[in-house]
Amino acid sequence: MANPQPQPPAVNGDGNIVYDQKKHFAKGFIDASLVVANAGRLDTLLQTTTRDVKFYVVLVLLIMCVVLQLILAWMLWFNSMYGKIEPGPVPTLEDCLNDAELFEQAQERREKRINNRDIAKKLDDGADLALLFILILNIFITAFGAKGS
Repeated sequence: MANPQPQPPAVNGDGNIVYDQKKHFAKGFIDASLVVANAGRLDTLLQTTTRDVKFYVVLVLLIMCVVLQLILAWMLWFNSMYGKIEPGPVPTLEDCLNDAELFEQAQERREKRINNRDIAKKLDDGADLALLFILILNIFITAFGAKGS
């Protein structure tokens, strides 16, 4: 029986590792599943008749969690839109038919693409942190319990 040889990581046509895309996709599913879970918890919580301190603690935690989930969704969307943009070659004056105004506009467009890509990379790192906070909040929500009475 032959030992299988380790395979190199899968790469798409742009040269980006497919693993990053799958990780991004998984973050979206985790976020969506937690939104559904928190909506059910919020529904259960609001149907309770007791309004003690525990009720308000769980309510605040749920609201914080939902707000963080909306921010995370925006971060993931921004990263999917701008995270893989290549800025293209540096424009030259000859490329713009020796028109200084077109040359300046081409440079500004390239700089904007680079800036958006850099922001998307930072937001991707921030999305990991936001997801960690969301998971921690959900642990506390579960610990305090949003159980019906």
